[in-house]
Amino acid sequence: MKISIKYVGIFLFGALASFLGLVVWGDTEGSELTLLDSTNAGDLGESPTPIPLSPVDDDELSQNTPITAYAEYSRDVISLSGSVNAQALADALIVASNQLMPGGSVSAEFEILTGVDLAIINLEITGEIIDEADRSRVLTKFEALGVKVIDNLVIEGSQRTVFEVIRDLPELSQVSDFFSAAGIEEQIGDEVASVTVFAPTNDAMQALDISALQEFAQLVQLSDILQFHIVPGEFYLSQFAGGVDLTTLKGESLIVQTVDESTTQIQDSLLVQADITAANGVIHIIDAVLIPGTIKTEIALNQIVGSDPILFAVGSPFLAESSKPILNRVAEILIENPEGNLEIEGHSDTDGAEDINLDLSASRAEAVLEYLISRGAEPSRLSAIGYGETRLKIDPEVTAADRAANRRIEFRVTFEN
Repeated sequence: MKISIKYVGIFLFGALASFLGLVVWGDTEGSELTLLDSTNAGDLGESPTPIPLSPVDDDELSQNTPITAYAEYSRDVISLSGSVNAQALADALIVASNQLMPGGSVSAEFEILTGVDLAIINLEITGEIIDEADRSRVLTKFEALGVKVIDNLVIEGSQRTVFEVIRDLPELSQVSDFFSAAGIEEQIGDEVASVTVFAPTNDAMQALDISALQEFAQLVQLSDILQFHIVPGEFYLSQFAGGVDLTTLKGESLIVQTVDESTTQIQDSLLVQADITAANGVIHIIDAVLIPGTIKTEIALNQIVGSDPILFAVGSPFLAESSKPILNRVAEILIENPEGNLEIEGHSDTDGAEDINLDLSASRAEAVLEYLISRGAEPSRLSAIGYGETRLKIDPEVTAADRAANRRIEFRVTFEN
């Protein structure tokens, strides 16, 4: 069983500080623990209300399974979270945090795990420190509690690049690997003096299904998506107030909106942690992968014609009347989403001569182009190309349904910076 609790404010547990050296982390035999329900130092003059903690089931946690607490450190605030296995450890972490910043504040939200003796307690600490002496001061304070400290602190104004800082943050390990594999840092080179990186968490990267995107945007690459997370120049949280339209590395628009005082939205994601500085820029951690608008448009268009294929008179480039309402919707989406250029692709089956099929597919793509222009689409954004039977969806063709699936119109949305 997990019990969530919150500590907010400055805690002055003088009594606890006197016996920290005697604390034994663990709860043997699943005995009931109580936790002080406190909000600030002023509450300590009254009798606290105990919160009962019940043991967990034996099969919920294995003995000696490592559990992890987190400390986010700054000059003015320490925020504690994660899991601990005893009230005493939660209290001790708060006391140590207050001792590190007597003029600052401490907040904590722990899950207390009871009923098991967990031998290894990890404390992952992130944030910015002034120098190595400051690092030693912080680490020594927490290491004295007997926990295993995982040091992810960075020095303010250090010479590490944004990609080096991302590499050293455990919660960004997956996007770091993808940045490296795609050669994003090399692509930027020295041409961009500073950058702002919106870095998705590991959970966000795991939720990304690139194959699902490629079903309706076949040529999309992960590098295209990654570059959409990078903006030339440095932009901090304070600059997002009231909303801002940023231009990404590839030149596409990225909208940042302030929902309320504590919530900032970057396209379809939410800001998790802001203003992690590096020598050449700033990093903001977000909870979802950002998909470029051009890719979203391409997916939307191909989903439409995937479920309702564009039809033509047999052996001709003349549009079927039943397909015009479908193209009306395509034109509306193009007008609503002005970024990117549309390539209209015509494809044929293998019946007939190859050169005739190539010409027919090009004529049909051109007919779609002309119709979209008649519905208000910007002509300069449109181009048409015929691929004939060179890009079959079903190969070999066996049935009439196979041939019908290969006779199709598809769309590709590109962006030229």
